[in-house]
Amino acid sequence: MTRSDAVTFLQRTTFGGSTADVDHLISLGTEAWFAEQIAMDTGDTHLNRRLGGDIRFASSLWGHYLGGEHQLRLRYSYALSQIFVASDATVNALHIANYADLLEANCFGTYRQLIETVTRSAAMGEFLTYDRNRREDARRGRVPDENYAREILQLFSIGLWELNLDGSRRLDGSGQPIPAYDQDDILGLARVFTGFITASVSNDPASAVLPMYSVGSFSEAQHETGEKRFLGVVIPASETRTLDESLEVAFDTLDNHPNTAPFISHQLIQRLVTSNPSPAYVQRVAEVFVDDGSGVRGNLAAVLEAVVLDEEAWQPNPPATFGKLREPVLRFTTITRALNVQCDNDRWLISSLSNSATELGQQPYESPSVFNFYRPGYVPPQTPLADAGLVSPEMQIANETTAIGWVNYLAQFLDRPPAWSVAINGVDTLVTTSFEFDDLISIVAMADLTAVAAGELVDELAARLCPGGISATLREVIIRRTREVFDDRYDPDEPEGRRQVDVHRERIAAAVVMLAVSIDFLHEGIQR
Repeated sequence: MTRSDAVTFLQRTTFGGSTADVDHLISLGTEAWFAEQIAMDTGDTHLNRRLGGDIRFASSLWGHYLGGEHQLRLRYSYALSQIFVASDATVNALHIANYADLLEANCFGTYRQLIETVTRSAAMGEFLTYDRNRREDARRGRVPDENYAREILQLFSIGLWELNLDGSRRLDGSGQPIPAYDQDDILGLARVFTGFITASVSNDPASAVLPMYSVGSFSEAQHETGEKRFLGVVIPASETRTLDESLEVAFDTLDNHPNTAPFISHQLIQRLVTSNPSPAYVQRVAEVFVDDGSGVRGNLAAVLEAVVLDEEAWQPNPPATFGKLREPVLRFTTITRALNVQCDNDRWLISSLSNSATELGQQPYESPSVFNFYRPGYVPPQTPLADAGLVSPEMQIANETTAIGWVNYLAQFLDRPPAWSVAINGVDTLVTTSFEFDDLISIVAMADLTAVAAGELVDELAARLCPGGISATLREVIIRRTREVFDDRYDPDEPEGRRQVDVHRERIAAAVVMLAVSIDFLHEGIQR
C-alpha cells in the first residue's frame, strides 16, 4: 500500500487520517485494520455524556469524529444516518443522542437487525410520527398514520422502482419502470406500525435508552388486529396478534425483498466512494449483501468491505465520472485530522455548525427532512452533469452562501482554534484546541520563505489532503501566494518567539485554505 493509497482509504472509511493513522494502516494492511476497528470499543456513549451534563450532543459528535479512535464505526454509522434519517431539528435531544448510539452499535450487524432497531427507536417514532400511532376506527373516521410506512418503503428499504440486482430499473412490456409499491401497500404496512409508545423522558431521562414499548395497555388496545396486506404478503386478522408478531413479518419481508440489496448497496457506495457507480459495481456489492459468503444476508460489515475494496474503487485511471463532491462535514474533519487536531481533556466543545453563512451549513443529525441534506438522485439542473445523465447528491447544498461560509469558518478555525473555560473536577480550566504540525512549521520557519520551502509545504499538504494529486497550476499559485501574502507581516527586527511562530502558522493556514477551496480537494476521487 502506497501512502497515497492509505490516505485515500482512510478518507473513505474514517473522518480522515492523521499522520499516525496513515502510518498505522500501512503497517497493518487493510485486513488487519478492519479487524482491529470492528473489535474496537466505542467508549462512552453520546447519551451518557448528555445525561451526565458533561457535553451536548453536537459537541459529543464532533469529539468522536475528530478525536475518537473507533473511526470506522463512526464513519459507517454516519453514512447510515444519511440513509436512515432522524433529525435533531424535531426530536428530543436525549432520543437523538441515543439514536446515534444505536447506529454506532449496530452498523456492523445485519440489515435485518438494523431496520428493527431503527424502527423501535424513540427518535424515529417521534421523527416520523408513529409514536402513539392508533389502529383504524371507522366510527370516528380515524386511520393509522402512514408516514413511517411510506418512508420505510421509499427510503429505508426498497425504493420507488423495482430493481435488478445491479441497481438498474426493471421495465415492463412497454419499456416503462415498474413501481415497487403502491398506495395500498402503504396503507397495509401502516397498520403494522400501530401500538407503539415511548417512555416519558421528562419523568425519567435515563429512559431515553429504551426502545418504544410494543407491549402494555396502549399496544394491546391500539395495535391493528385486522388484516394487513403489503408487498404481496398477508397478515391475517387476529384479535390476539401482537405488534411484535406483525413487526416480525414486516421486517422479514423488507429484508428479503429483491430491491433491498441493490437499493442499500448503491447508496452506501455513494456515501463512501463515488456518486455514479457502474451497474457492475453495484451488483458486486449487492451480491455480498445477499450472501456474505457464509450464508448470512445483509451482513453490513461485509458490505462495507465490499464497497471500499471493490476493484472500481481502486481503478488506476478512473474516468471523469468517478468520485464525488466532498460534503462540508467531511471537508472539515478530513483537513483537521490531517493536521493532527487535538483537544485538552477530550472536551471538544464545538457546537452545531449548521449555519450556512458562517459555518459548515451541515451538522450531523440535523437534516431538515427525512430526505437528508441531499437526495441520492439529485441532478444539478442545467449543468454538464445533467446533460451527461449523472447525479451529484452533495451539490444540492452547494451554493454561493455555503461556499463562502465554508472557507470563512475554516480560516477562522485554523487561525483561532476554539478555546473554552470549563469546570473540571470543580476547577475552572481553560480547554484549548490545537494542531500538532511542528514538522510543517519546520519547513516554513524562515523570514524570507523560499520557493523550494513553499513547494515542500504544498507537496506535504497535498499528500495529506489530495491523494490523487494536484494540478501544476494550483501548486504554483499556492506557492506564490504563500510566499507573498505574509512577507510584509514578518518583522525581522522583532525578537524570536510568538510573533514568528504565528507567522509560520499563518503561512500553513493560508496554504491549507487554498487547497480546501480547490477542485482537487473538493472533488473526492479526482486523479491529476
